[in-house]
Amino acid sequence: MIRRIALLALLVLAAPTASSAQSLFIGAGLGVPTDPLDARARALGGVGIGLHGPALLGSDPAAAASFLLPTLIMTAQPSWVDYGRDSGDAGTFRGTRFPNVGIAYPVFRVGVVTLSLESFLDQRYQARRSVTLDLGEGPVEATDRFLSNGGVSQVRVGFARPVGERLRVGVSAGAFTGSVTRRLERLFFEDSDTTASTQVERYQAGGLWGYSGNSVTGGASLSLGTFAEVAGSVTWSSALDATPSDDTDGAARSFDLPLTVRLGATADLAPGLSLSAGYTRADWSVVDDDLMEGASAGTTNSLGVGVELSRARLFGRQAPLRLGYRKTDLPFALGAGSASEKVWAGGIGLNLSQIGELVRAGVDLALERGDRSDTTLSESFWRATLTVKVAGF
Repeated sequence: MIRRIALLALLVLAAPTASSAQSLFIGAGLGVPTDPLDARARALGGVGIGLHGPALLGSDPAAAASFLLPTLIMTAQPSWVDYGRDSGDAGTFRGTRFPNVGIAYPVFRVGVVTLSLESFLDQRYQARRSVTLDLGEGPVEATDRFLSNGGVSQVRVGFARPVGERLRVGVSAGAFTGSVTRRLERLFFEDSDTTASTQVERYQAGGLWGYSGNSVTGGASLSLGTFAEVAGSVTWSSALDATPSDDTDGAARSFDLPLTVRLGATADLAPGLSLSAGYTRADWSVVDDDLMEGASAGTTNSLGVGVELSRARLFGRQAPLRLGYRKTDLPFALGAGSASEKVWAGGIGLNLSQIGELVRAGVDLALERGDRSDTTLSESFWRATLTVKVAGF
């Protein structure tokens, strides 16, 4: 049933007239993978590992070892997208998601315990198109409406601690959760320009699927003196199981997920000025056999770089400035060729309450300008990310 609904989604994607989503590439596979990064990591080119200082990131479990105070972190992310297809169709849409919310709690002389809820696969999309059909008494107009509402999230529990003065290690265990409702409706109505009088009841197909599975991430970060640090992590995931609800006409399915490897490093170029770089690799071709006809999946490589000026100030407060660039292979494409994403990013932080080096409250903002494309579809987008941090509560 999932394959059938996916094929119906492709028909709608062929000529959408209105839509709401993060990306139309959702229709190519299991959805759009979403890195649950905070605004600082986004502004630095999506480098989600090996950054200076504490961070609550699923991609870098060792980074939580640097938290000295209990800290709550919340992130929101709206986006605005323009798209065009090789058929000449074009349009615009927007969407908002909440990549992660979590808490880090230091346990005296033991380490830091973390708990977070993170996005994993975005499957929110809706579209419609107008069609004309011949039902025997003349042409009849109809409207196809497709809705995919939901996605896959991950509840993650982690633990991190320093080992000696230079090494930090961390591990986290996650449980996939979430559900998606897919529905295709065809609504018929009389064409006022013809004599067709046939009244046809609307057609509807779809259902509700719930997701489950597990993941484990382990990572480490090593300081190289006072000028640089390097980090790495590996994420293993079980199969992602999709289970239909009792009233859904469809079979349960299971999708293999790739092993994900991440490497990152940060070096100080001058006092208050640092350069970061990160690399991620995952082989999504393990789900290629489960995709709809005409779609493809492949190995993804992602490279990001960023610079941060940490001594900048605004209104008398520390306000780090950031600039970054990222190039990413998308795992799913609608055409025969591969799909990719290129993003320029910039951002600023503002420490609202700070005692020495301890930030008790702060906000980070990132703004990205990017484009995605394959052989049939192209998108350009603006994406904003806002992260709020509160510590010492």
